[in-house]
Amino acid sequence: MKSTCRPLCAAIVMAFVLPSVAAAQSAASDTPELVTDRPDFTESSEVVGRGVVQIETGSSFESDGDGAARARTLTTPQALARIGLSRRVELRLGSDGFVTESLGIGTDRARTSGYADAEVGAKVRLLEDVAGFDMAIIPMVSMPTGRAGFSSDGYDPTLKITWARDLAAGFGLSGNFNVASATEQGHRRTERTVSLSLGHEFGANWGAYWESYGTVDSGSCACTVNTGLTRALGPHMQADVEVGRGVTGTAPDWFVGVGFAIRRMPGR
Repeated sequence: MKSTCRPLCAAIVMAFVLPSVAAAQSAASDTPELVTDRPDFTESSEVVGRGVVQIETGSSFESDGDGAARARTLTTPQALARIGLSRRVELRLGSDGFVTESLGIGTDRARTSGYADAEVGAKVRLLEDVAGFDMAIIPMVSMPTGRAGFSSDGYDPTLKITWARDLAAGFGLSGNFNVASATEQGHRRTERTVSLSLGHEFGANWGAYWESYGTVDSGSCACTVNTGLTRALGPHMQADVEVGRGVTGTAPDWFVGVGFAIRRMPGR
């Protein structure tokens, strides 16, 4: 078994250490809004800012198939560490973490588990409120650090193009266009994914989103719809919950997830 990646370990450690730091931070009026790249599939166009360390983590449960062929997957901690290098650039280190899969029903269920691959990338902000639009790109690469059966066994690059626009009455619209070169059984295939997300901010630090996304691979689309809630816990922490359902046969039947984000700002 291959050992888990160092970026994931660092993310987990910081997730435990930072809460005590964040508790002592003041909610000054000039503190920028905490914007996360979870729980929705769509990545934001926001960069965390110079010197900021932001940890986003969570767990998800997915179910797909029917009867004895039903597969259930638990993934945790889905850690992403975002480290601000400048006002427009951030470093990103992440992994799905530990994955447990089971197939079948009752005593006939077979279970396997292992670590997923690690990812390293960056987010570069291209546009900031230009004609009302924000835009960023996220170049990244998945590295074969996971256990056999949970790793692609290849270096798989992805480019994500993100955009966002604020609407009236607290609504916001955002979307992604992703192109990935994925390895499967020693062969490469190209995946294209498009997402569209509508978000809304409520009072008392609550937010919600409604989203649709689909991945086209070999002419078929794995299309999913999902929704979720976020709850700010002070200026530097956020909790979230999500639920989604596949609307085509190649997408998972349904999934649920919960998560948490926390950040540390320089000099605070």
